[in-house]
Amino acid sequence: MTTPITPKQTPAELAVHGGAPTRLTKKPANPVFSQEAKDEVVQLLDRGALSAFYGGAEVRRFETEYARYFGRDYATAANSGTSALHLAFAAVRLPEHSEVLVPANAYVSAVSALIQAELIPVIVDLDPLTWSMSTEDCERKLTERTRMIVPVHMYGQTCPMNDLSAFAREHDLVLIEDCGQSHGAMADGRLTGTFGFAAAFSLCCRKHLAIGEGGIVITDDKTYADTMRSLAHKGKGEEWFDYREMGYSYNLTEIQGVLGRHQLRKLGAELESRATLAAGLRDQLADTGLVFPVVRPGSTHAYFKQNALVPQRLAPYRNEIVKAIRAENVGCDPTHPCLMDIDWLQNQQPSFFRTIPAAARPDYRPETVPNANAMLARQICIEVGPGLDAEDMSYTAAAIRKVMTYYNARYVG
Repeated sequence: MTTPITPKQTPAELAVHGGAPTRLTKKPANPVFSQEAKDEVVQLLDRGALSAFYGGAEVRRFETEYARYFGRDYATAANSGTSALHLAFAAVRLPEHSEVLVPANAYVSAVSALIQAELIPVIVDLDPLTWSMSTEDCERKLTERTRMIVPVHMYGQTCPMNDLSAFAREHDLVLIEDCGQSHGAMADGRLTGTFGFAAAFSLCCRKHLAIGEGGIVITDDKTYADTMRSLAHKGKGEEWFDYREMGYSYNLTEIQGVLGRHQLRKLGAELESRATLAAGLRDQLADTGLVFPVVRPGSTHAYFKQNALVPQRLAPYRNEIVKAIRAENVGCDPTHPCLMDIDWLQNQQPSFFRTIPAAARPDYRPETVPNANAMLARQICIEVGPGLDAEDMSYTAAAIRKVMTYYNARYVG
């Protein structure tokens, strides 16, 4: 275990209050690319074939290798994780205004993509122990209009997929996993992305497999994969004037295809690094009052970030705590908000909602997801990669300990 680096100043001298920061400058969590990947990109630039409709040769190679990694038959790449979700939802061809169960701790794209596909998001509460989608609340919110369920493995903590898969089968629901933050995580002994009809992944920024921007959907259904590919390319068929339906412009570039193949080969090492760093971080912060999620037996957390809850009495100061930790020059963010806290969703502002009969409109009051409201108001998300190492985590632990010592002393329970 890495020895923590003790800050020189006392806990009262937080950087946000004018004290010296724990770390002189912040090290960004940026993806690292091999020299071989860089060389292939330069060769591609020299050739000049940077993109192609329906995906060029490099994109197709990436799709093939990505599908193979998960043991799926087909993969369709897109230019963002949000685009991938939109393709996945639109290509299912569910009836307009079908209801879709989605957990309250999802990134906003999970609901915006559903609305783009003319589907109604129904927000489901969380399990208080694992902080993932509650099967019990899925049962409560099931109606005769429910047609699909979208488990979201937020921050890499997996949903109870055996239970949710059984629930989907019992009620004849399409199951599409949102794996945007869970590349390589195991749920009940299987890789996330292998349970449902399809699964969508994000490839942007600091993801386990990061190529700048991008997304990809995996499935075993050829017709569905072909439909997504057509929708991603203006709704066209293979012929130049074969405009089958209104589509979109979601194609991935060849450079991203090259980077994706090389990053896929490093995925195992990236997962191992994040798990090791997160475990060390939890050890060093064990007595700070932070609470960490429980990982179910047979499952693994992919640690897109190490999520944690501040003590209940400090919930009103969560944003202050995050600001103070950031001022120490280490990576920490507040959680993405509970979906019910997003004003435009709560107020049903998109014009789509005006097409829904009043009796069928969803209930987006925050009190319908009490566990999510309580937990997400306390959650912080700590950077553990990519590109970070044990020394970086030692700085991070020292900074968080410094801030938590101050707040624990100031706001005694």
